[in-house]
This record gives sequence, C-alpha cells and structure tokens, in this order.
Amino acid sequence: MRFPPILHVDFEDDALCLSWADGLVLRQPLSRYSQLQSATPEQRADFRIHPHGISVSWPHLGDADVGIDAFDWIWEHLCRESMGRLQALEWQLEQLPEDDQLIVALWRLEADGYNGGFLQFFCNWGEHCCELALKALVAIGARSTHAVVSRQRQLIGPLEDHPQLQRLWDIPELLSDEQYELIGGELDEQLWSAMEEVPTLAVKYFYAG
Repeated sequence: MRFPPILHVDFEDDALCLSWADGLVLRQPLSRYSQLQSATPEQRADFRIHPHGISVSWPHLGDADVGIDAFDWIWEHLCRESMGRLQALEWQLEQLPEDDQLIVALWRLEADGYNGGFLQFFCNWGEHCCELALKALVAIGARSTHAVVSRQRQLIGPLEDHPQLQRLWDIPELLSDEQYELIGGELDEQLWSAMEEVPTLAVKYFYAG
C-alpha cells in the first residue's frame, strides 16, 4: 500500500504544521528550523512537496536545501505516543501492548545509542529491553542495525557470570581495553550509521494511518 502523502504545509505563530492525506496533522516548533524561523512569508511559501509526498523542501532558502522528512516526523510522533502511554502506566513496560513495547525499545536504542552508544543503552535498560529492540529490528527489517546490535550484545555475553558483575554499569569496567574500543568505538560508529534506516522502516511497519 502506498504511504499517505503530505498534502499541506502551513505556518502557525511559532510552529510548522504538516498535514497528510489520511488526516494526520503534526506540528513542530519553528525553533527547530532556524532558517525557516527567520525566513520571510514569501520564502516560507516557496516550498516543494516531493512527488510522492514523503518530504518537503525549501530549495532556495539559504546556501543548502532546508528539508523535512515525513518518516522522521511520524516516527517521532509514534515514539512520543508510546512513551506517553508508558508514562501513564507508571513506566511498567510489560503492561503496554506489544507494538508499544517494541517502539519504546527502539526509541531507547536510538536515544541512548546516539548519545552514549550501545553500552549506555544496555546498561540503562538491561537485557529485556535489548531483546525487545532486537525483536523490533527484525520485525521492521532493519538488518544493518540488527547485525551491529547483535554483535555488540554478543561481545558482552561472556561477562554475565563474572564474579565482579554486581550491576549493569559494571560492564564497561569489566571489558578489556580491546573489547571496549571495539564495542564503543568501531561498532558504535557502525551503529550510528546503520540506525539511519530505522525511522522509515519503523513507520512503514508500525504506522496504520
């Protein structure tokens, strides 16, 4: 099924508003897009919607194109909705429907993965959340991201029975210098690149429209 296209682009007082053919309407603060925030009404109106409605660009604004990706916006929306339901359940992840659990796990992988890498994600959220994230990556078809995260998880596996492992945040201290550099250096760099596939694949899988 063809993904519903962006139909309308509007500017409100301090927000950019996008509307999709299926009725979805999302807003983001203009402060996230400094060039649009400082643009004149005429410059803002000079936008182009991709022929398939998957992006919007302002090709004549500034030295480089200013662009909005529909999948990024909708993925952020889905994550915000699932995290809101998790908060309403007082952060009891297992009480969420399965799709929400998978979205939360992916959101945590992205948020911590981009911030501090795989070790931050795993040490903050543990084995169950990592398993959910891997399950979600398989479900949406994010093969590159799944391969990297699986490898990183495999590398910390031998520490499970280490006598000095009292809490998850002991893991970075128990890794050898070579292991730490592989997980947090080479593989994290691969992870950051691979995760670029997640928003589009996740939206196509989770978004019902």
